[in-house]
This record gives sequence, C-alpha cells and structure tokens, in this order.
Amino acid sequence: MQIETTRFGLLDVDESKFIHFTWGLPAFEDLKRYILMEHKEGPFHWLQAVDDPGLAFITCPPEVFGVKYDIPPAKKEVLGLRADEDVLILNMVSIAREKGLIRFHVRSPLLFNMFTRTGCQWSMDSDEVRKHLVMPEGVSGAVDLVEALG
Repeated sequence: MQIETTRFGLLDVDESKFIHFTWGLPAFEDLKRYILMEHKEGPFHWLQAVDDPGLAFITCPPEVFGVKYDIPPAKKEVLGLRADEDVLILNMVSIAREKGLIRFHVRSPLLFNMFTRTGCQWSMDSDEVRKHLVMPEGVSGAVDLVEALG
C-alpha cells in the first residue's frame, strides 16, 4: 500500500507492517493505523500515522534515558501479550528547537505487542508511577523527577 507523508514522501508499505491502536492515541483517537520507521542510525524511530500524512511522532526506547517499566498484568492483558519478549516499549520525544529542549514523555509510554502488531499508550497516574517506573540509578525521588519532566 502506498502512504503519502509530509516528512518522508510517498512510502510503499506492506499492510502487515501496520500497527493498530484500538483506541487511537490521546487527542488522535480517530487514527488507528501507524507504521514504525527507523530514524537514521541510532535509537530513535518515527511513528507515522497511515491515515494522516502530517502526523508522525519521534519515539525511542526508555533504556536510552535509563528508564525501566514494570508493566502490570492488566496492561499486558489489554494487548493480549503471551510472553514478555513480545512487548516493545517506546516513549514519545518532543523537541522544542527554539528553546533547545528535548522532552522525554516518561509518564505515557507506548506499549506494542509485536506479535499481533497492536499498541496502546499507557497514561500513568501517580500511583502507577510509584509502582511501575524505575528511574536511572542515582536519581532519587522518581515521582518528583517525573513531575518535573512532565
């Protein structure tokens, strides 16, 4: 299938590579189909909407920033995960060039079942942050840091 994008031009993508977000993403609930593309060499990827040429998110694995998640069983069930190795976790990254800031969205990781090619965004509340988020060594007050990072 050919997909028109504003950043990458016309892409020819096999539909078997689509990732389906059953509920969409917050603020983009009507967009359910995405593709994941590598961004040059390195840890960053683009999550490109199939049905909106202008919508693409920069993502990267949480390990890039030393962050780890303990995914609760209820989230695994939503994705129909059979095995932990079937999950891919990515976080959105925002770049404010005019301010020279990079924002790593630590409280809202994207969870992907790579076996079924389904995904969801896990918007963590404060209790989930305390229970399921492991910050890099040497960082104290994970909740305070998360509040500061947004």
